[in-house]
Amino acid sequence: MTKKNFDLEQILEAFGLNLNDYNYKPFGSGHINSTFLLESLRTDQKFVLQKINTHVFPKPWVIAQNIGNTSEFLSRNHPDYLFIHQIRTKDAQDLAVVEQEYWRLSPFISNSYSINTVSDPKMAFEAAKAFGLLTKNLHSMPLDGLQPSIQGFHDLAWRYQQFEDALKNGNQERIKSIPKEIDFVINQKHLVDTYQEIISNIDYPTRMIHHDTKINNVLFDQTTNKSLCVCDLDTLMPGKIISDLGDMVRTYTCEESEESTNFENIKVRPEYFEALMDGYLSQMKALITAAEKENLFFAGPFMIYMQGLRFLTDYLNNDIYYPIKHPEDNLNRAKNQRILLDDLLSKEALYVELINKIV
Repeated sequence: MTKKNFDLEQILEAFGLNLNDYNYKPFGSGHINSTFLLESLRTDQKFVLQKINTHVFPKPWVIAQNIGNTSEFLSRNHPDYLFIHQIRTKDAQDLAVVEQEYWRLSPFISNSYSINTVSDPKMAFEAAKAFGLLTKNLHSMPLDGLQPSIQGFHDLAWRYQQFEDALKNGNQERIKSIPKEIDFVINQKHLVDTYQEIISNIDYPTRMIHHDTKINNVLFDQTTNKSLCVCDLDTLMPGKIISDLGDMVRTYTCEESEESTNFENIKVRPEYFEALMDGYLSQMKALITAAEKENLFFAGPFMIYMQGLRFLTDYLNNDIYYPIKHPEDNLNRAKNQRILLDDLLSKEALYVELINKIV
């Protein structure tokens, strides 16, 4: 057992479960929500219990509504698709509210596993295929009334405005010490312009997408190593496919993580880029519009630039958002993303050619 500062008995009771029937333990590698695995003492039944972090997600009911609407749509239209549905409370609510904290319960997916790094192009293909299949199955889902679970999450224009504000009001000593990083961001502002063109283009559809397509948000089958389903659905909300594709390019293609200071090893691996594009388009090829097809390559620069921008902005603002272990953490993260973006942009012709072979 782990030390707790919440009333687990009351929480489980809200879902019609008896604490005496279950063991529980911390579960997963996520750092935002508090997650536990419940294991029955009498059967092979298992559940995943999560407390939603309301500092990151100030409106948990929006998450519940987005997942709930998606679940209902998939149940009606794609009943065989494996989707992690919310288990409702005894009074038919998607969330249990106990001592002003929000809890949700979902089934544990048996015979599954997750990974934190991509070390094989086949895994990149499978993960991208899983996210493509989700978006494909939600192609005709009505989006009316759905809200973002994080306002402005992938709004590049707003992130750039935050950067400009930091240049005016941030730590002037830090600003003066890193002209190379600042100049690079300013010189790539054309990416913001392209983003705004996409947002205003009526031919570029808004879709129900995942928005957080890191490899550890896919569950793989322990027997076949094929993708089973996607998980961590907090950011499931309307958006543009450049968000999902771009996050995969950013996190699958480089052997070094965004935390790495092995700057000489930070580069895009073409075989991983091709694999993820192939996996995603194996599901979405017939559905993407001409406008989406035209901007498939842009997805990578879009997400890498935005994440680097956020790291640099936080550094200029004295590290008020991302946790750090030493004062240079956010600066090094920004350098990491700058190098990765520079490498991707320098070989744009190669990657566009790879995309065109697939589509």
